[in-house]
Amino acid sequence: MKPNKIIFMAHDFSLASRNALEVAAAIAQKSGSKLFIYHVVSASVLTDTESVYTYSPDLDIKKASALIRRGITYLKKKFPNTLIAFEVDYGFLVPTITSKIEELNPWVSIFGVKKRTGLDKVIFGDVCTTMIGKIKSSMLVVPLNVKSLDLDTVVYAWDGKSVEVHQLNPLRDMLGFDASNIVALNVSHYDDSVEKHAANFKFSLKKMFPSQHTDLKMVQGLDKEVEFEKAIKKIKPDLLVIYAHHYSIWQSIFHKRFSRYALKFSQSPVLIVS
Repeated sequence: MKPNKIIFMAHDFSLASRNALEVAAAIAQKSGSKLFIYHVVSASVLTDTESVYTYSPDLDIKKASALIRRGITYLKKKFPNTLIAFEVDYGFLVPTITSKIEELNPWVSIFGVKKRTGLDKVIFGDVCTTMIGKIKSSMLVVPLNVKSLDLDTVVYAWDGKSVEVHQLNPLRDMLGFDASNIVALNVSHYDDSVEKHAANFKFSLKKMFPSQHTDLKMVQGLDKEVEFEKAIKKIKPDLLVIYAHHYSIWQSIFHKRFSRYALKFSQSPVLIVS
């Protein structure tokens, strides 16, 4: 066990967030981690022609703290011997969360998400997709419909370019000794590197997950995104694992994030590793 093994949970009191909180507590209990619940009271400044009114967050911070304490009492009964801490902060949402994650250096950060559509998405955006590439910790995105995490089947989107599997350490912490099925899924169009690395990758994957059944499934297709989506909908995994590169602002202009695309169609929780 890591000496500073922390799970970060961003909580906004939505139903999606409450469901994800139970998932986070279950993972914390299983992995022997400390669960850190974090809520941000968003900064808001109102101005008019005569004066400037600055919103005081003190009352909202007290209310949020009381609600989280009540939630922790419930969690400790359901998940005994689990260490749980919390903090309510004030500031602009994404920068404040990013800063706290950098400070704590958790092994996974968990977000509950209600997928927005139409005008709702245009106006409010999506915190989860915004956070991709901004934080160094792995990120678990839990959809609204998920209340528990039974990991019988896990799919890892393998790009075929490397035999490395160390990025899957967060998945190993989540699984423990559970007898899960791990399917590495690769979609390519006659890529030589996939054939070159396949055997060594399968060996490395099995070595990292000796308690689980591991397999490699390769799909040929010109449109990788479409073929991958078809394969995921057919397999219906309990967890989808995606590797995300860290790009600078300049690089992000030219590189399209597959992890963001996966969040749009996946009905399963998505673990984004880096």
